Amino acid sequence: MTNNNNNTGQAGAATVDITPVGPIRHYSGPTMYRGPEAEDSNLLAHALVLSDGNNQIAIVSTDILLIGRREFLAMRELCELRTGIPAGNIFIGATHNHSGPAAGPTWVNAPAPDPLYMDQLTRSVGDVVQQAQNNLQPARIAAGQAPTEDVTFNRRLLRPDGSVVHTVVLQQSPYANDLNPDFPPAGPVDEDVGYVMVEQPDGTPIACLMSFSCHCHSSGAAYYHRDMFGRAGDAIRQKLGADIPTPFMAGACGDTMWVNVKTGLPNPEGQWPCEANLEYTWQLGHKIADAVLASVKDRERFEINNLKTAARMMEIPDRSLDDSEFCEDNCRGHDEKALNFARTRYGPERLAILDRGDSNCLVEVGALSISDRVAIATNPAELFVALGLQIKERSPFDVTLISQLTNGYCGYVPTEEAFKQKGYETHRAVWVSRLEKTGGQAIADGCVDMLNQCKTSG
Repeated sequence: MTNNNNNTGQAGAATVDITPVGPIRHYSGPTMYRGPEAEDSNLLAHALVLSDGNNQIAIVSTDILLIGRREFLAMRELCELRTGIPAGNIFIGATHNHSGPAAGPTWVNAPAPDPLYMDQLTRSVGDVVQQAQNNLQPARIAAGQAPTEDVTFNRRLLRPDGSVVHTVVLQQSPYANDLNPDFPPAGPVDEDVGYVMVEQPDGTPIACLMSFSCHCHSSGAAYYHRDMFGRAGDAIRQKLGADIPTPFMAGACGDTMWVNVKTGLPNPEGQWPCEANLEYTWQLGHKIADAVLASVKDRERFEINNLKTAARMMEIPDRSLDDSEFCEDNCRGHDEKALNFARTRYGPERLAILDRGDSNCLVEVGALSISDRVAIATNPAELFVALGLQIKERSPFDVTLISQLTNGYCGYVPTEEAFKQKGYETHRAVWVSRLEKTGGQAIADGCVDMLNQCKTSG
């Protein structure tokens, strides 16, 4: 736990390019990335370092899919060594960009993270934090929740029998006939963009930190691309006329995506990648940026003070195998192509789980306050929206941002109700949903506890 009551607030920010030097294997299959499609689609890492005159906190976002726990620890160690910022005050996350590589494990038979890229990425994260620290200067902040429209949708649709169909199957054989636009969503959405605008005392922007609850895979690119969250940062810079870092944190997005089932994909064929999808990333990015800039315009500016952090390592049991959740049950009614996909994808996972036996997963939940009024709750999950909303509602701070896929990765974490409905996100697999069914509520409770510690300590 760190704290201080000194009001000499400072901030520094920086950006570095983390695009792999050459093509490396995509996390989800044999596709080899071809490199950036365009000069402005390079992958980036952004860092924001905050100081209250005594303590410093570093926040890092990366335009990649995920960062495993072991990989995160190596990055954090290097950042601490280079900057002197205590390890517990360093938070490193991924935007969950599906058009970027994975820096950690995905499924059992997936290739290990490319060692050359991991070396490049680790050094780059150390570089960007060090540069941000070197850029420290007097600063103030404005923070809030900016409402959006038609950007994020709950991707789990509820059938009349109480089961769920996933909107990712939209217009994609062999599942297309399973979708009905009249099916209601099975859960809520969070349409607010959480943001912290960091400025010099005269109003000159230093950085814009954002958080939003939507899966970052609208480009569908077979090449490197920053996708919608990266485009939101691009749009912020364009509209402000300032080349500032724009760290972006994935909010609670386990059951959300950018597809509106009632209107479909932006291209009629539903194919990825395509030019229409790449253009759509810009539309989504501009909507997010416009919401933030409209909200921040008249917001009160205040000091960076009372920097505090709190963290807890939680040991959550893996979910035991249940025959009723066997992959064929979740694919019943589909054709043989779908069934074979389930067998080949989930079969090795299930065998690995059986061989390993029951085990526990170490999950780090945390919080950091950057003023008396603003805080960020962190976790390594793909948390369902309802749990993220609960954290924000129970937070003692006026403005609370969610930063998931932070300081590790533990897969999808649904609500208990979602397990009754089944569906993709509830599959028992190492790379999908591995925690016991109460794990989501445990993570939410842990985040709230850490927020309360930041609020009341010192």
